[in-house]
Amino acid sequence: MSVTTTPVASAARDALVREAERRAARQAAGVTIRIVRTVGGLYWAIFTVVAAAIIIGMTRFGSGLDVGILDAQMGGPSRWFMMVLGMIVPAAYLRLHLAAGGTRGTLATGTVRGALVGGAMLGPVTAIYLVGERALFGALDQSWSRAYGLPVDGWAGIALTMLTEAFVVATYYLVGAAIAAGYYRHDMVRGTAYIIAALVPAALVDLATHTGVVALLAGPENLPDDGPGILLGLAGGLAAIALAGWLFHLPLRAIPLRPPV
Repeated sequence: MSVTTTPVASAARDALVREAERRAARQAAGVTIRIVRTVGGLYWAIFTVVAAAIIIGMTRFGSGLDVGILDAQMGGPSRWFMMVLGMIVPAAYLRLHLAAGGTRGTLATGTVRGALVGGAMLGPVTAIYLVGERALFGALDQSWSRAYGLPVDGWAGIALTMLTEAFVVATYYLVGAAIAAGYYRHDMVRGTAYIIAALVPAALVDLATHTGVVALLAGPENLPDDGPGILLGLAGGLAAIALAGWLFHLPLRAIPLRPPV
């Protein structure tokens, strides 16, 4: 005897599947958000204390500083620990996520969402730090300037720093995830080769936001400024996130859960 599936039953089943996928994606995003919030908060607390000590120490006992601490970090240090977290967290969570009923697709979706929220958390932190660093330089009668970042001053510059640093944080987290997924999916040689592709979004967001190693190599003064630079920065940041997310999902779809026999 065959069982006939009615349209109502089929629709109810599809609704349950969609709800389960949304729940799994939320859980994956929550893992990223909690870890980024904890590690990022600790990192920036330590970074701020150390930076303030360096600025005060160099002013009181040395000849002062030619550049701000953040400029010495090529415009923002968050990218480096975010890349490392991206390499660790999604890969470590993959088997647990699948065992709990999630899919590779929901892990990719949740990881991208988590990276975006992580960027939204750490972008304002970077902007607030810059305001504080500038105020500390002023209190110590030191001149302060910024070579990295889009050339916009005032409140608009603060808002733009929040946004562009959010792009950087999200992109570098997903770049780290893509690198790890490439190694899990391929052998050592092809996994290493995949790094080249995975680093393309990092280079793109560096150029778009005028920060990072690629901006250093290109020379911040040689990158577009004013209106075109801002538009390219916003468009390039969004494109970098989208590309990094795709490069993460591409090998993730075929990662074997068991090593080949």
